[in-house]
Amino acid sequence: MACLVYLAPLLGCASLGLGFARALPDSGRECAGALVATQQIEGEFLLRQRVRVQGEGLDWRLTLVAQKRGDTLLLIGLDAFGAKQFVLTQKGTDVVVDRPRGRLPLPPIDLLRDLHRVRFLAAAAASEDGVTLVRSGDGEVTIEHAGCGYRATWVALEAAPLPAPGDTSP
Repeated sequence: MACLVYLAPLLGCASLGLGFARALPDSGRECAGALVATQQIEGEFLLRQRVRVQGEGLDWRLTLVAQKRGDTLLLIGLDAFGAKQFVLTQKGTDVVVDRPRGRLPLPPIDLLRDLHRVRFLAAAAASEDGVTLVRSGDGEVTIEHAGCGYRATWVALEAAPLPAPGDTSP
């Protein structure tokens, strides 16, 4: 029982520290870019992409899983071990981000905007001032952000339509 008396303040400090870590801004700055309203994105689907983001003092590798159902697009960032780094929800053009593990090397909204550049925007809109998009023959896409100081390389792992609700066919 005496141990609990000494541990209680430490546990309180630890949970307070985690709360502060979640409130800290992500490293890097949020970069401008267009988002397609989810109502204008056709179909319901599941995407898996391997992404590597590099810049000065930055080398972040993650797997992004995107799912669109109805008017909702979810983007989940997973680290090399499959742990959730963030969950981003887009409805229309409104975006909400949950970072259960706290501060990230780059704002997740930047990755969402890059996903839009890679998958949903017309070529002319995808490459804008300070952003260059290069598609290779093997499906790899590299996005150079001159203004934001990073380069993102996207490799498609999976792209599949989702079955209609209640559809039990394989």
